[in-house]
Amino acid sequence: MYDKGDYLGIFLFGVGILMLLWMFVSPISNVFIHVDEYWTYTLMNLPFMDAMNVIIHDVHPPLYYWILYIFSPFGLENLYVLKVASIIPYILVMGIALTKIRRDYGWLTAGLFIFCIGIMSDFFVEYLTIRMYSWGLVFVLLAFLYYNEVTTNWDKRSWVLLTVFTLLSAYTQYFFAITCALMYLLILVEILRNHKDKLRQFGKSVLAIIILYAPWAVVFVYQLKTQVGGYHEGLNPVNLIHFMTYFAIKADNFRPDTVAFKLIAAVFLILLLVLIYKKREKLPAVGVFLLYATIAIGVMGLMFSFCNTMRVRYLIPVIGVFWLSASIVIGRIENNKILAVMLILIMALAGASLIITEKDIDSRLTYNDKKADFLSTIDNNDTVVVFNTDYGYRVLHDDIQNAQKYSIGDTYFYSNDTKICNNLTKIMHDNPGKKIYLVNWANKDINKEYENNYTMVEKYDAGHFTISLVKH
Repeated sequence: MYDKGDYLGIFLFGVGILMLLWMFVSPISNVFIHVDEYWTYTLMNLPFMDAMNVIIHDVHPPLYYWILYIFSPFGLENLYVLKVASIIPYILVMGIALTKIRRDYGWLTAGLFIFCIGIMSDFFVEYLTIRMYSWGLVFVLLAFLYYNEVTTNWDKRSWVLLTVFTLLSAYTQYFFAITCALMYLLILVEILRNHKDKLRQFGKSVLAIIILYAPWAVVFVYQLKTQVGGYHEGLNPVNLIHFMTYFAIKADNFRPDTVAFKLIAAVFLILLLVLIYKKREKLPAVGVFLLYATIAIGVMGLMFSFCNTMRVRYLIPVIGVFWLSASIVIGRIENNKILAVMLILIMALAGASLIITEKDIDSRLTYNDKKADFLSTIDNNDTVVVFNTDYGYRVLHDDIQNAQKYSIGDTYFYSNDTKICNNLTKIMHDNPGKKIYLVNWANKDINKEYENNYTMVEKYDAGHFTISLVKH
C-alpha cells in the first residue's frame, strides 16, 4: 500500500476535483443562504464608500469585501457569482497542493489533504458560503507553509512571504490572526533557544506587520469598544467538548450517531498524536498545537470582546492546517497495517461528514423555503414591515418588495424604499387599516421594550428572529 501511495494520492486528488465540480453545480439548483450571507449580499450592493462605512461599524476587517468587489463586472447582485467567489479558494489550495505540497511531501500527502479539506467538517458548505472563511484558509495555510520554511531555512524570501500571508490573514478575519500570532510565538521560542542571531529578522517581520496593520488597527479598537459592552453568551462547556473533534465532525448534539462519529474522530486524533510522537514529526506537531491553542485562546478572547462565543466556522483555516499536518504524517507511514488503519478511519470520518453535510444542506433549504413561504403571505400593499434592528433590515431587505418597510435603528445602511422612524406608535398611526408586522431580532434587551408596551402575536419564528403581528 505504501509503495502505491502515489496512485492513491492521485485518486484522492481526483475525488477533490469531483467535489470542486459539485460545488459549481450545486448552487445552480439549490441556493441556500444564511443570515450572515444576506448581510454580505446587501453590503456588496452598496456603493464602495457606503460599504466601507458599514464595514467600519461591523466586527470584521475589510479584505474579504475588497476581494468581492473584484467580481463587480460579473454582477454582485447575483448570488451565484458571490458563491463562486468562495469556491475559488479551494481551487487555489488545489494549486498549492499540486505544486508545493506534492513536491515537498509526495502525492499521497497532497491528495489526502485535498480530499480531507473538501469533505471533512462540512467544508463543502463553507466553500458555498458568502463569507470570508474559505479565503482565510488560503492565507493561513500559506502562512503555515512559510512558517516551516522560515524555521528550516531562515531565508529572506520565506520571512517576506510569512509576513505577507500573516497580514492577509489578519485583514481577512481577526480570529485568523490568533493562529498566525501563535506561529510567531513559536518562531520566537525557537530563536531564543537555538538561533539568537535570527532575532533581528524576527523583529523586522513583526515591525512590518505592525506598520502595515496600523491603519486598520484604529478601526479594530473602535469596533472592540463598541462591542465589548454588549450581550455575551459566555463560556459554553458543551461546545468545548464538540470543538475537540470539529476537525472532522461538524455537529454539536449528543445523538447516538454523532457520539459514535466523534469517538472515531477521537481515536483518529489519539493515533495521530502517537505517530507524531514516535516519529518526532515537528511540523505536524505544530499544526495540531495550532488548532487546539487557537480554540483555547479564541474561546477566552471572544468571551470578553465581541458579543458572541466562538463559532466553528472561525476554525476553518486552522482546521485546514490540521489536515495538512495529518496528511504529512500519514503520507510517511511505511507500515502497511498502520497506514490501512489510518486510511480506514479517514474514510469513516469522510462518510460521516458527507452524511452531516447532506443533512445540513437539506436543513438550510427547508429553512429558506419556509421563510420564503411565510414572507410571501405578508409581502403586499396592505402590510407594513418594521425592522427593530439595523441587522434585521440588512438580512431581510431584499425578501420584501411590496410591503411598506420601516426601520428603527441606524441610518447608514438603508435604501430609498425604507423609511426611518424610531417610534413604533407613530408608524402604526401613520398607516391606519394596515397590518403591522415587527421583525424582532433575537436580542432580549431590545425585544423587551416592545413586548412590554405593545400587544404582539407571534406569526413566525426563524430562530435568529421572530415576526409578530402588532395589535392596534
